[in-house]
Amino acid sequence: MKSLGSKVFLEFKNERKEQSMKQLGKIIALVGILSLLPLSSFADGSMSYKDGFMFKNEEETFKLKTYGRLQQRFFYKKNDTGTKQLSFRIRRAELRFKASVHDKMSFVLGLRHATNSADFAGLNVTAVTGTYAFDPKFAVTAGMVGLPLDLMNETSSSAYLLPEPAITHTQNDSSTALTAARSSFGVPDGLGVNFSGDISKFFYSASVVNAAESNYTLNGNRRMSFGARVGMNILDAVGGSLTDFACSKKPQLTVSFGGMFQGKRSDTAFKSAFDDVNGVTTGVAPVIKNIMTGSGGVGYRYAGLSLQGEAYYRRTKFTSFGSLPAELRDASLIDSGYYGAAGYYIIPKKFEVAGQAGQIFREGADNDSVQFGGGVNWYIHDNNLKLQLAYTWAEIYNDIVGGKNNNQHEATLNLHAAF
Repeated sequence: MKSLGSKVFLEFKNERKEQSMKQLGKIIALVGILSLLPLSSFADGSMSYKDGFMFKNEEETFKLKTYGRLQQRFFYKKNDTGTKQLSFRIRRAELRFKASVHDKMSFVLGLRHATNSADFAGLNVTAVTGTYAFDPKFAVTAGMVGLPLDLMNETSSSAYLLPEPAITHTQNDSSTALTAARSSFGVPDGLGVNFSGDISKFFYSASVVNAAESNYTLNGNRRMSFGARVGMNILDAVGGSLTDFACSKKPQLTVSFGGMFQGKRSDTAFKSAFDDVNGVTTGVAPVIKNIMTGSGGVGYRYAGLSLQGEAYYRRTKFTSFGSLPAELRDASLIDSGYYGAAGYYIIPKKFEVAGQAGQIFREGADNDSVQFGGGVNWYIHDNNLKLQLAYTWAEIYNDIVGGKNNNQHEATLNLHAAF
């Protein structure tokens, strides 16, 4: 005979399961409706395709574009501190919808499964934004806008030279008991508002977002985070692609400068690492007063050649040090980093060779990082269907306390399919 507690648990479990199924059903219904909307346009011939399906009304005052991508990988990974790994992996699966009204207003909604998301086993709503463009010089966007900083964070993963960007944007210092944890130079997410525009050869973008820096979590206080980016297209603009698939007939040259200000927060990653390394539960998280980050870089594209490099500087100031060791109890810690990437089409629009390198210098012991990588890309059908084969070697200093370092070797075969 089942106990009352068991019955309650089973009822709760069934209720949660039913709710999950209802949510999944709603998502499937939404995807179905939005996907089928363009099909109604076949009757009047207003359906078209270019990097996605486009529906527009007869007056062309309303447009709806549906597009998506799948990135499936097979990889081998070996490092000094863990077991060898051989596995398939879905890096990204995404469906996105963009509606435009009178070429002034636009709305974007995405559905994505990604193995770096907060819940990688689930399907997340992402890139939800609404934009009103007063003119090319000034547009306002609200929603999941994040913070602007550099060229790389404006680049679509569909147009990377290797399956992943350089270590400056992918590797986080998970912290040891010796140092405060610090992230890479990738930009944070965030709910907020963005202002952007182009003035002649110059461009700008500025955002203010919740200090929670999450697309799903609301602020628990009154703090905000800020970011801005400015630049100049000296020649044509390089755009949001790291590869020069178009094999540009005119040279493209863009310079970019950006900065971010992130406010007060507790370094809970340090406390978790401190407790784990020392086998205690008494670690105290340092309180960070603010984080200031700056970047500068340049991108060049011409005739199938792509070159890009950026450098970064960050200062982390503390309000209190918590359980930080005495040698790291500075009023501020300085981090810096850089990356460089290059690609060239041996066979235009078909076969590309690429390489990239990056390095992060974090103040403190055992927490620097360096990475070198290279690969070849085979474009089977434009940039919509391609295979990428890449190898990267990285030396990660934060995984082992002491004199030894962690060497990581990874070989990746990446299939990218998009419509």
